[in-house]
Amino acid sequence: MRFAIVGVGQISQAYLRQGTSDPRIEFVATSARRLESARARAAEYGIASWFDDHEVMYDVAKPEVVIIATPTAHHLAPALAALNRGIHVVCEKPMAASLEDCRAMVEAARDNGVLLRVQSDPGIIHLAQRDYLTVERMGQFVGAEAEILIPGPVRDNWYYDRRVAGGGAMLDTLVYPVSAIVGLLGPVVRVAAMVNTLIPHRLVGPDFPTDDSTTVTESDVDDNVTLILEWVTGQQAVLRALWGTSFSRLDLNVFGRRGSLFSNSFGHRAVLHSPGRPVPGATAMEYRGVADCYPLPLPSQEQQRFGGLDLMIDAIEGTREPSWSGNQQLHVHEILFKAYQAARTGTTQVLDTTFEPWKPLDPAFYDTRSGIV
Repeated sequence: MRFAIVGVGQISQAYLRQGTSDPRIEFVATSARRLESARARAAEYGIASWFDDHEVMYDVAKPEVVIIATPTAHHLAPALAALNRGIHVVCEKPMAASLEDCRAMVEAARDNGVLLRVQSDPGIIHLAQRDYLTVERMGQFVGAEAEILIPGPVRDNWYYDRRVAGGGAMLDTLVYPVSAIVGLLGPVVRVAAMVNTLIPHRLVGPDFPTDDSTTVTESDVDDNVTLILEWVTGQQAVLRALWGTSFSRLDLNVFGRRGSLFSNSFGHRAVLHSPGRPVPGATAMEYRGVADCYPLPLPSQEQQRFGGLDLMIDAIEGTREPSWSGNQQLHVHEILFKAYQAARTGTTQVLDTTFEPWKPLDPAFYDTRSGIV
């Protein structure tokens, strides 16, 4: 399948490396604002052509799939140009710098009959956990939490410039747990939030925070975010993103009345608390001081290719049903943008979008009120 990429910064290499290892992918062109940058990246990966105009690239190189790996504020134009030409798009997260731009991209994909996948959409590691979310295994669903904690990007670039990034921890990192939460548990109906810039004067450098070559950068993006989401059935989730810790962690926990699912994506681990109901093939263990826990089988990290390019190709070829949808991606981004509004106004925001989950959970999983649980 013929791929092209718009944007050749650091993140582009993760996609291009996959292209060299997956026999189904052939990268045919690169595009960047500076022609020399596009040429250098193309030479690095043995790509035949390079451009400084993405529209010319689409018309000359004729890719079937394009990856948008530009800074957030520059996602919209190359994505729309591709979608309106009937080219499938994999877009770096977040989808765009405003909800209106996100809506335009989703509508263009729908109108042109092509696929749009955002890099933060739930991947294989989360989809593999979905089958455990049942009344029989966990009891009724009662709540969830998720957090992504990192020191902060080490690069002194557009990540800390709101004009280019559109936002900070909310859009760049909280998009992962929000995508996972709603991808697993379905759409929510309202959001409350607190958002601020906790560290406006930051040390950045190649080996932050210890390298002698660190420099100071001024940040005007949010780096400290907490959200509360609520489902129509009353359950709530607390989500947090913080660019300030001395370590990195990406956790997602789902709580049931009779069991809980603990997931650590950075540690590549999922554990089910299942008292009285052993997990076939797993040995009981203590986890986080809780007994009767069982490690769950997960796809290998090699199977979880960056950006879901394998999932995208499968969906295009028709060998796998897409586990995401435009409406789902739009719902995720409405949560993020309305969380900003909730923080500014101090009021809970009602969500307008919804979606039909890829594989809906049993309604009984959400029913905590019709009987004794």
